[in-house]
Amino acid sequence: MLRSIIFLLLLVLCHAALDGSSYAFVANPEQGDVYTAYFLTDAKTKSGAVCLDGTPGAYYFRPGSGTGAKKWYIHHQGGGWCYNMDECYSRAQTDLGSSKNYPKTAAMNDGYFSTSPAQNPQMYNWNSVFIRYCDGGSFSGDNNTVTDYRGTQLYFRGKRVLQAVFTDLFTNRGLQSATDVVISGCSAGGLATYLHVDWWKENLSPSTKVRGMPDSGFFLDYESPIKKYHSSMIWVFNQMNSSSGVNQDCINSYTASKETWKCIFAEHTSPFIQTPIFPLQSEYDSWQTSEDLDSTDPKAINSWGETLTNLVKTNLLARPQHGIFLDSCHHHCGEWGSIVISGDTQAKAFEEWYDGGSVRFYNQNKEYPCTACCSP
Repeated sequence: MLRSIIFLLLLVLCHAALDGSSYAFVANPEQGDVYTAYFLTDAKTKSGAVCLDGTPGAYYFRPGSGTGAKKWYIHHQGGGWCYNMDECYSRAQTDLGSSKNYPKTAAMNDGYFSTSPAQNPQMYNWNSVFIRYCDGGSFSGDNNTVTDYRGTQLYFRGKRVLQAVFTDLFTNRGLQSATDVVISGCSAGGLATYLHVDWWKENLSPSTKVRGMPDSGFFLDYESPIKKYHSSMIWVFNQMNSSSGVNQDCINSYTASKETWKCIFAEHTSPFIQTPIFPLQSEYDSWQTSEDLDSTDPKAINSWGETLTNLVKTNLLARPQHGIFLDSCHHHCGEWGSIVISGDTQAKAFEEWYDGGSVRFYNQNKEYPCTACCSP
């Protein structure tokens, strides 16, 4: 129990790093690039769209300008998952499970949020949305039952929060007029991008160009003796009633075999994704080697990277609309301008792929450990 609480508190302290960007949720930011918070109080009443603790979902928004006035970058915040009732109970008392302490503004101007054309050449002046993560299930849950646990009511309704965010953006912020939309997120938010990008596409205008850019979200379906990621994510899927909150083509494919739980994993849902996506992914993802593989052995990590690369090739790149920036740096999220493959950073590679460039598989393909792989 104590271990779970400590882990969740650490997640709250470092979730900015997990999202690969510098941002601060502050009451009175002293600099530009300010995002305004919108709390979905109406959706809480009308549809029960709430965080783990029953507070309303929320997102932060910065309007675009100039050539980016009708273009959108939409980011799902990351921050792990809760794997059992004790963890969800503890999480509900943090910013990853409650909106009660969210400030009214946020300052973000780094990585994919940067307003610098040099750092973010494609999306620097786009409308930018940061969806706060407060459900513990990558925005997938739709459990109508309220769970009473240790004197606290817990809600598992991430899908409803996501729907409420979309409705508010579409109705009140101008998303209905979007010409271009990039759906993204990092870590658990990266997984959310795999799970929901087709849903975003289906709900936007057919004329809107929609692309996905999940960062560090291709988590392998693996069960180590201690960390047990596989069974933990199955608990998330079942407890949160996620079957309607993940890719529905995936669900339909696995219904007969009673393996719909597979659709909470990126490796299993990837073959069903229709919307073109361009993941940013390390083959030796540092979170995965620690929390999924649970090993520091170079031989095991290299084998992990080989498995991940092969799954990317067979489950994702077999469909010609997709691409990927697959690096060999031991990291998790971010590195927007740091890692270079074939002369391009992540930002430049994504821009070229987005604009129809001929290269769709950026592959660093180096053996672990590779310190030089993390530098320009």
